[in-house]
Amino acid sequence: MQVVRVVVMMVLGILLPLLLQLWDRRRLSAAQRARSWNLASWACALYAFGPASLLGWYWVTRHGWARLLGPLAAGALVLVLVGLDALLAALLGLETEP
Repeated sequence: MQVVRVVVMMVLGILLPLLLQLWDRRRLSAAQRARSWNLASWACALYAFGPASLLGWYWVTRHGWARLLGPLAAGALVLVLVGLDALLAALLGLETEP
């Protein structure tokens, strides 16, 4: 059952940041979209860093104070993933590590 938990959390660690970035990309101006990552860089960032890819996403698509959205979004997403992991562990009857 631990394997199921790890696989589900790994998929969610990539899928949730992707969905958030796709939603954000639709809201960007043309100039901001031009500054964003190409598909290969975007996929590598999502795969390698998961929720932490939001730091880079907001850094390359924003200027000034708006770049602070990156740490806020990444932190919020990490909290969501921790909650989902605890819920999944409870559903599977697994003990969580302290």
